[in-house]
Amino acid sequence: MHIPAFSLFSATSELFVTAAVLFVVRRNWTRRPFPFPLFIGVALFEGLINVMYMAKRASDASGTATAAVHVLSTGMKIGFAVHGLLSLLAYLVFVVLGVFAHQEQQQQPARWFFRERPALTWTFLVFWAISIGSGEVLFALRYFG
Repeated sequence: MHIPAFSLFSATSELFVTAAVLFVVRRNWTRRPFPFPLFIGVALFEGLINVMYMAKRASDASGTATAAVHVLSTGMKIGFAVHGLLSLLAYLVFVVLGVFAHQEQQQQPARWFFRERPALTWTFLVFWAISIGSGEVLFALRYFG
């Protein structure tokens, strides 16, 4: 099956975005300067590119593109919907937590948001991993399954 370029780009870029998210969290966890430019770049890229991709795919699955509707099973549509909601939630939580981490590090004395909240940090990271993992699995099922 032909893999659309935007789908391949999105699936690949999510791996790089995940690496950047882990880098941002780790820098704060290890009491190193918060990488604000990287955080902003990742947040903007994720919001402008990958959320736009998910919106396009949701539109395709909803019936506005009839060819895509016939190819996707009901189970795949549900999987894509759940993945999309989880991914959007994980993205929003990343932005909020990143803003808090940046603000707390600007205070005197500096505070380390992620390190001081290990349960929240690990919960976020698990949900982020599930979000990314489910997207990669859905990509593989859709185009290789």
